[in-house]
Amino acid sequence: MDLAFDLLDTTPDAVLAQVRRHLTGDGLLSPRGPAWHIGGMLVGEFGPAERDGWALTARQEIHEDQLPALEDLLLLLTPHIRPPGPVGRIRHHAHESPDLLVLREGRVVQLALDRR
Repeated sequence: MDLAFDLLDTTPDAVLAQVRRHLTGDGLLSPRGPAWHIGGMLVGEFGPAERDGWALTARQEIHEDQLPALEDLLLLLTPHIRPPGPVGRIRHHAHESPDLLVLREGRVVQLALDRR
């Protein structure tokens, strides 16, 4: 899973604190170091954006059991994401290509590629 987007400068402190919790300890976005299945490195960074607001970038390997936690996090963040465009991508390790995560009408939706 890759996430990369900016949050508006009006994002409430409680939401920002929740993002920080996910980046530390055993949080969803906390692993760092070499990736086991996908190669490259696992990262999670959060800080001031180039423009006003906050920037989040994360590249993580998540288990299928963690998808509800990812959905909960995206539901929390969606109202505060600076539009427009993709916010990330997600790929099952057995698939060759990822699905895009895109902000549409106030929701993050998964756009699956045709894998026939």
